Amino acid sequence: MKKIILSTIAFLFAVTVINEVQAQQFQQGQMDLNIGVGLVPTFGTGDVGIPLSASLDYGITDQISIGGYLGYAGSNDNIPFLGKISYTYLIFGARGAYHFELTEKLDTYAGLLLGYNVASVSIENSSPGMPEPDAAGGFTYSVFGGARYHFNEKIGAFGEIGYGISVLNLGLTVKLK
Repeated sequence: MKKIILSTIAFLFAVTVINEVQAQQFQQGQMDLNIGVGLVPTFGTGDVGIPLSASLDYGITDQISIGGYLGYAGSNDNIPFLGKISYTYLIFGARGAYHFELTEKLDTYAGLLLGYNVASVSIENSSPGMPEPDAAGGFTYSVFGGARYHFNEKIGAFGEIGYGISVLNLGLTVKLK
């Protein structure tokens, strides 16, 4: 799976170098949907699945966007005498970003996410009488930075660094408006 992700990233960067696209600056009224995969998970132990995320950004000015975020990750671990433990993490929240021009070819931005993390744990006990753990969660926040490159008027790629469902997220961006 990691080879597929790395190959996709290499392809996207190759297309970026070859493709001549006009300026990519963010605009008031613009709406972008990002669908991504995490490459550096922040949650889980043992066999960690691929973190998934979705975010929506709406431009309230040419420099400021607001929107929402949803992230999911899961993992499994086998502990001797205890059994199989499954963890799930769900982060949802609101985010805001400031868009600035580093180069005409990218929409670059930095922002803040405020949200809630819902974490749950379940155990398939191999020992009778072991109690089930309670779900956990709490307020969460993140500072992030990222960039988007549109291959055409609607479709592009994005990358973000910050503490969320993963430290590094890469994926597809779709300009809805």
